[in-house]
Amino acid sequence: MRKQWLGICIAAGMLAACSSDDGQQQGAVAPQPAVCNGPIVEISGADPRFEPLNPTANQDYQRDGKSYKIVQDPSRFSQAGLAAIYDAEPGSNLTASGEAFDPMQLTAAHPTLPVPSYARITNLANGRMIVVRINDRGPYGNDRVISLSRAAADRLNTSNNTKVRIDPIIVAQDGSLSGPGMACTTVAKQTYALPARPDLSSGGNMGSMPVPSDAGQPQGDIRPISNSTLKSDDPTGAPVNSGGFLGAPTTLASGVLEGSEPTPAPQPTTTAPVTPTAPAATPAAVAAPAPAAVANGRYVVQVGAVSEQSRAQQYQKRLSQQFGVPGRVVQNGAVWRIQMGPFASKAEASTLQQRLQSEAQLQSFITGV
Repeated sequence: MRKQWLGICIAAGMLAACSSDDGQQQGAVAPQPAVCNGPIVEISGADPRFEPLNPTANQDYQRDGKSYKIVQDPSRFSQAGLAAIYDAEPGSNLTASGEAFDPMQLTAAHPTLPVPSYARITNLANGRMIVVRINDRGPYGNDRVISLSRAAADRLNTSNNTKVRIDPIIVAQDGSLSGPGMACTTVAKQTYALPARPDLSSGGNMGSMPVPSDAGQPQGDIRPISNSTLKSDDPTGAPVNSGGFLGAPTTLASGVLEGSEPTPAPQPTTTAPVTPTAPAATPAAVAAPAPAAVANGRYVVQVGAVSEQSRAQQYQKRLSQQFGVPGRVVQNGAVWRIQMGPFASKAEASTLQQRLQSEAQLQSFITGV
């Protein structure tokens, strides 16, 4: 009898020890707030780069009787809640980082995330995602968890009653990205900032190619389509199905190929070229391979995504006429993607991408067909 009780006690002790070890192990493992259940999604927005933390904006503090502790390990942080929108900085024009507040930059204010830092913001109502730069403190005095600039709110199509998810993106000194915000995500490379390739330009039209100085301009105020008029009633949009304002390139559904052929650009007269007509002559460099690339092209340039098919088709046709290239509208969930091309090579797509940025101030990215 004693042996039986002794065996039971030993077994109970071993079970308790195992349970204790498991609990300690679980407590030591960083939480996984962003689970990857689908393909890698490419999103756009602010360009994450390594920046030293602001020494005055990253101290624990109190406000209105409430204590705030700065997040020391963003890799273990994730948050969901209502987002606010702010168009003006209360009391001054400076953010917590000491920078001038600009509502047209892709920025946000958060009570405890490091300043400056970056985060992936997901609109949980429609699945749109965007990268923002955290450069301010707030919001306070309400149930909001983050304040988005007007530009960021427009890109996400949020209101003051929209629930969002905040997933930090950690930037190492070598520029590598990690953290919850990079789960199932890659940040779109802004290749339009690269110098124009001489072998792809056409002689006298070099003046219409992007000037390197343009690449240094902030991209936050570049909005291909005003989201203020968009309506999205889909409460179940999943981030893997529709990412960011540009509609991140997940597996593409079969799209509607616009039947309109590229509109020939007006040719300059025999007199000296007039400055306004110089950009109009450039589409010949991109449009030349377009007819053959319609059936065999591998790359498209995506310039936007909206919730109405008619608006997407109208916008695509206008861009096709302006730049002399074919285009198409592709449905992805509740949104319609506007894509230019396809092109036989990524270099040709990159040329159009640079022109979209320099001539129309449109942000875009290249994706496969």
